[in-house]
Amino acid sequence: MTSTAPETSAPAPTRFVTSRRERSLRDLTTEQRRSQISDGHRLIRAVRARPFQLYTARRHATRAVTLDAEEWMAGVLPAMRAAVSRTASARLDTALARARKRMAEYGVKRVGSAEAVAEALSDNKWFRTQREHVGRAELRDRVRDALAHGEPVELVFPLFSRKPFSPVKNRGVAPDTAELHSLARCAALAHTVAALSPTGCRFSVVADGHKYNRACRTPDAVVDAYQDTLRRWVRELDAEDVLRVVDYEEWVAGSLGAADLREREEYYLRQAAALHERHGRRFSPAAPRDSLARLADGGGTGQQLAHTFWSIATSVHYTALGTGHTGLPDGPCYSDGYQEAYAQYVAHLGRPLTGTGPVTGPDGQRPAAPYGRTAADPALHHALREEAWRAACRYVAISLTDRDLNLVRETAPRAVKLTIHGKPGELHFTTAASRDANMTAQHSTGGYALLDGRARPTFRYRIEREAAGETPVLLHGAADRAEREPHFLPLARLERTQQPVAYVDDPAPLLDGTFPHLLEALEL
Repeated sequence: MTSTAPETSAPAPTRFVTSRRERSLRDLTTEQRRSQISDGHRLIRAVRARPFQLYTARRHATRAVTLDAEEWMAGVLPAMRAAVSRTASARLDTALARARKRMAEYGVKRVGSAEAVAEALSDNKWFRTQREHVGRAELRDRVRDALAHGEPVELVFPLFSRKPFSPVKNRGVAPDTAELHSLARCAALAHTVAALSPTGCRFSVVADGHKYNRACRTPDAVVDAYQDTLRRWVRELDAEDVLRVVDYEEWVAGSLGAADLREREEYYLRQAAALHERHGRRFSPAAPRDSLARLADGGGTGQQLAHTFWSIATSVHYTALGTGHTGLPDGPCYSDGYQEAYAQYVAHLGRPLTGTGPVTGPDGQRPAAPYGRTAADPALHHALREEAWRAACRYVAISLTDRDLNLVRETAPRAVKLTIHGKPGELHFTTAASRDANMTAQHSTGGYALLDGRARPTFRYRIEREAAGETPVLLHGAADRAEREPHFLPLARLERTQQPVAYVDDPAPLLDGTFPHLLEALEL
């Protein structure tokens, strides 16, 4: 992809937009200025292969094991804290040893703090950064600049938007063990850097759910509750001194005035309209695969829109599906009909529709929810695909807007930016262990593989777990305690909607009480 701006009439320039775009063009590479989104094609293939593998409410209830919330808190969280400490200590020693071996590469005769931190930020246990994207000497220089100004080494990581209303990905929208393990990895890295830096470390996880809500339309209450749980878990991990979760919109607003924020929003709206105006006529809800392939052939934003459509299709909060879930703000409790209709939609997403009929009825309303009628209703699928297309336009528009305005670098000019999409100038940080390195917590369901006397964290789509017959782990007792003991609130959010805190491939250790012992050698 070589183009980053809309290939139609450009949004009207303003002083703020013009000056920021000039700096963005100067400071960022073409790759950095592209819209990025995680690839959702594997999930679509998984759903197409087994659309009816999700547990019904009855099967979920009979398959699940229930664990007392206090037992979970007493067993899992201490193991997580111990793993953070153990991992940070090991990576600290590794960074120092590797820095000594690479003194010639750094051009020094004695290892300093900047070189040691650079090695920690090059550790392949955490990073998959390519040498041509960020070299060690360049990374060392960025760290040295922060130290020279007496500032903590700042790491900025846009992540943790929210768990979407997507029953093929998860059974609810509250953070589960996937988020907890990802936060623990962030905490271990932050503690390592803090120990190596004389000025400490400030690791900011910039939760961007409200930013991308322009596209996905997840209810704000869900995003707020999701972020609140993340902050509570940072506290439970004893990592508040080095790790913080901040809302992206609040974070960027701190460096912008009210007028600049208005200009940013106006610029985004023009970007979204321009994208839809130029490319909308080329997208066909009746034949998305062919029309998007033609769109991608043109490169530029057309290619970005095509990629985004397939990925965002399993993350949009669809209005056309109606009220098949309840339980806001704690999260959804999906009905069997809702999740079947959703899986049918995803499984048929690449197929052409025939005999679609009107997208709206005679009263001008979108099709009703499909419960009690054919889940593959063409008119419904037509409407859902149109929603996904417009969401893709909005997603690309806000992504390009904030890259045009260089908001991350302008907000934290000396920070080292981490990313889940490897690109020049940024560190590709993996939030899961190597076997699940391409998965992110917000788009998956957490769990454990209980093998060889150990519990290994796993990140999978819900449909993959239930197709494999894994066991959901439910909690009880948290909802009753949450009001008087607030640290139980994250677990109460799971309990109230019967969302599993994890899935396991073998329920026996949970039933016989040996599960906490399997966590003693937990790896992050």
